[in-house]
Amino acid sequence: MVKDFIKERIKDVHSITKARERKALDFKSKLASYEGSIMSIATKEVVTIPPTMTIKGAAETMTKYRFRRLPVCDPGTNRLVGIVGSSDIIDFLGGGEKYLLIEKKFGGNFFAAINDSVREIMVTDVLTARTDETIEEALDKLLKTRAGGIVIVDDEQRAKGIITERDFVFLLSEKVTGKKVGEHMTTNVVTATPGMPLGDACKIMVRNSFRRLPVVSQGFLRGLITTRMIIEFIGRNHIFDKIVQNKVKEILDTRVSEIMSRDVPTISKEADIGEAAKIMESSGRGTICVVEDSRLLGILTERDILKALAE
Repeated sequence: MVKDFIKERIKDVHSITKARERKALDFKSKLASYEGSIMSIATKEVVTIPPTMTIKGAAETMTKYRFRRLPVCDPGTNRLVGIVGSSDIIDFLGGGEKYLLIEKKFGGNFFAAINDSVREIMVTDVLTARTDETIEEALDKLLKTRAGGIVIVDDEQRAKGIITERDFVFLLSEKVTGKKVGEHMTTNVVTATPGMPLGDACKIMVRNSFRRLPVVSQGFLRGLITTRMIIEFIGRNHIFDKIVQNKVKEILDTRVSEIMSRDVPTISKEADIGEAAKIMESSGRGTICVVEDSRLLGILTERDILKALAE
């Protein structure tokens, strides 16, 4: 179990806090069962937004802080009322049911839709943890859901921190786990092509709950497109270069090759997943492509690493 691994490897709450500051960790023993230990690795300076913020404003905030999710809080009480993630905006842009907001409410008028409030697309059933919970409890919650993060709240439901899959994975950076990448990677990979329209990539992401797609041509890895890249496409106002008639289709027809990153972190299938965690930390990416002679063999995600340790 993950909790056993953490108990054996993490020395104490103090060392976790110091390790987080220097971005390293000496795994050695007990920690996960300490009350309140969740706050030792959580991000405490939580960026929140009000439910009245526009969808475009949310995308700009995500871009500014390089976050994939933003807690939505009542501006008067600061109580958590929802959360909006990059996947919700991708859904809205054309990937899923939230796209109907553009079509039905605004008749396809993209400017009007993107300036509607985030309360229209936010998720109200938020995965939360209390400030006095343990790392062990938080990790168990993550592994039982498809959520990528947990908002930490106090007794008044005010946001006090946030912890993500990445925070747990970074604890493993540079550590030898004895588990090989090839044993835990996903081999049946859903991919995009450089010429694929953005709208099609969005649909694939939403329908499969993916946050990223490797971009492949003739079996060779060409790039990677992620929800964050699409959000930055919106948040940095690049979408407005595409719009002539104010129709969302003009954006959805953008080719994946115009947005994707060609600088893709890669790894060998023989590498230890601790090395993969180090690459994720240094690259700021939640996915590593597993390659051999530039051909894609599989992908390893933050969730894959956590699952590996749960075995």
